[in-house]
Amino acid sequence: MPIDNLSEVVRMPRLGKFHLGIKDPVKGYPIKTDYFVIPKDHQDYAKIVKLFGEKPKELRVLIPSEDIEEWAPQYYKAYNMTYGLVCKGDGKTAMRMVDIKTKELPNKATGTTTMIDLDCKGKECPFYKDKKCGETMNLHIVLPDVPGLGVWQIDTGSINSILNINSCAKLIKIAFGRISNIPLKLTLEPISVNNPENGKKQTVYVLNLRSDVTLAQLAEAARLQSKTFMLEAPDMAAAWDAQVEKAELLWDSEQNPEGEAAKHSVKKNPQTPPAAPVVSVTPPKQTNEGNVKGEQEKSIIDLAWLEESLKTLQEKGLKAWSNAATVRYLISITHQESKSVSDAAYKLNREQAEAFVKKVQEALELA
Repeated sequence: MPIDNLSEVVRMPRLGKFHLGIKDPVKGYPIKTDYFVIPKDHQDYAKIVKLFGEKPKELRVLIPSEDIEEWAPQYYKAYNMTYGLVCKGDGKTAMRMVDIKTKELPNKATGTTTMIDLDCKGKECPFYKDKKCGETMNLHIVLPDVPGLGVWQIDTGSINSILNINSCAKLIKIAFGRISNIPLKLTLEPISVNNPENGKKQTVYVLNLRSDVTLAQLAEAARLQSKTFMLEAPDMAAAWDAQVEKAELLWDSEQNPEGEAAKHSVKKNPQTPPAAPVVSVTPPKQTNEGNVKGEQEKSIIDLAWLEESLKTLQEKGLKAWSNAATVRYLISITHQESKSVSDAAYKLNREQAEAFVKKVQEALELA
């Protein structure tokens, strides 16, 4: 039996960490750079330099998960020199390390510490105003060209970088229904901002997710990228025929225990695949969402097939194929408001329906 709160927890191993600054050789404080700082003590340093250069400004990356909490967690965080991370909050609640006696943040004289829950005041917190706390994103990415099974981490406290990554990820997910396993570029690009202390313009470098190909090319690259991580797909026609033959044998054995029906059975054509779910107009069928249209209206897509396909994808843990996400995607195609999957499916024309069915079928193959 699995161990509750342990067996279901999966962590992505960290292979290494890129930095966005270096330590001043004289004064010792960090200086921001306009390139990704590759860890020179890493065993694959030479390979990374060969791929991206010694001072790269862009990296070829994949996002490893659909859950942003796994690949780009974002929190208010406070650190100190002795204990490291001492407070972490989301703007509503926080967990803070305190001296068990004084209930204050620990220091060098602290003997025993404990963790307490409290309200997180975000930018109104005294620690934030004293610049002891700030927004932090821990970005976890896969470098598909670099050896190793795991992720690379990049930390940023730039609000502009956090906004850029979140916005780019949302746009990509709207376009493709997912963010993981799509070949992208993580870049460091200059922008001009106002210095909050003196109001003067200054140039800073921020993170972005980019692609230098068209959306159509990126979609094809994403499909091929996903398949490189998959085992060879089975022969679906052969699997279907095997299932049909098995069903016939079971049926014959029930109807004729002596096996007489088997003598008269007709051998199926082994090349006959299952019927396509969108080839003809089919009447509306009752689903768990309800029949939202009248009996006279018809859907190009077989709604029973669609319901079962989405259920299969959802059981595989693909949140991008939830009913709500599917409705949003179909609305983006038809430009018509819909309240359910079946309602949205009714509004697809034949060309849109065929393209959507193909997309669902590809997702089922990859799931």
